[in-house]
Formats: sequence, C-alpha cells, structure tokens
Amino acid sequence: MKKKIAAVVMVTGLIMVGTATVNWAKGGGGYGHHGQMMQSSRMYQQLDPAVQEKISKFMVDNQALRKEMMMKRAEKQAILRSSNPDAAAVARITGEIFDLRTTMREKALAAGIGQYMGRFGTGGGMGPGMMGHGPGYCMGGGRFQ
Repeated sequence: MKKKIAAVVMVTGLIMVGTATVNWAKGGGGYGHHGQMMQSSRMYQQLDPAVQEKISKFMVDNQALRKEMMMKRAEKQAILRSSNPDAAAVARITGEIFDLRTTMREKALAAGIGQYMGRFGTGGGMGPGMMGHGPGYCMGGGRFQ
C-alpha cells in the first residue's frame, strides 16, 4: 500500500514538474519569455491586417538589433554569474542594453507601432511574453533586462 502511494505521489510530482517546464519553455512565466513570439498570440490575430503587416515588417527589419540585445543580455548574465562579477562591465553592458532598447523604441514609434511593442521601459502593451519575465516586450508588458 505504501509503495502504491509513493508511486502515485512520484508520478504526480513528475507530471507537475513536466507541465511547469513546458509552460516555462513556452514563456508562460512571463521579455519576457524564451519561446512564443507575438505573432502567435490571440491579441495579434485580432489586430487589423495592416497593423499585423507593420509589426511583421518591423520585426524582420530590426532582427539584427533584437539579436544584439539578446547577445548583450547573455553577456551580462554570464558576467553576473561568474565567480567574480565585474561591476564596471555590468554597468557598461547595462548602458548598452538601455541604448539598444531606446533605439528599438524610437524605431517602433517611427514605424507607427509603438503602442503594440510593450513597455520598452514605460507604458504597456498586450499579449503574452516575448523573452520570460512578465507579459512580454512585443505586444506585452514585460521588461527588458
């Protein structure tokens, strides 16, 4: 009897961990997340096709900028996780991320889609996460790291 209870508890625990892992991988925890892009959100699907086209064009046109932001975040995290983090390097990279985010915000506003691009540090958006910490940077209210 005890073995059956232990087996049921273990299977239930594994299911819960598996579900949480899948949810996290999809960005369910929130620039948010490391999976789901804004184009797959229900909110995006409800936008006018002209707006969807503007957003899609913006994402393609600014792919290099978004890649650079991700690389800077990864570099910052690597430094922070090192055994002896360099505060000056973290501050420098944080400033670079801020500048990239500002550039992204300015480009989104110029493209006429600023209201759909999330917080960029201020304001709000709609939809699920983009990159893991909150609702998201594209069509969401997440935050940049």
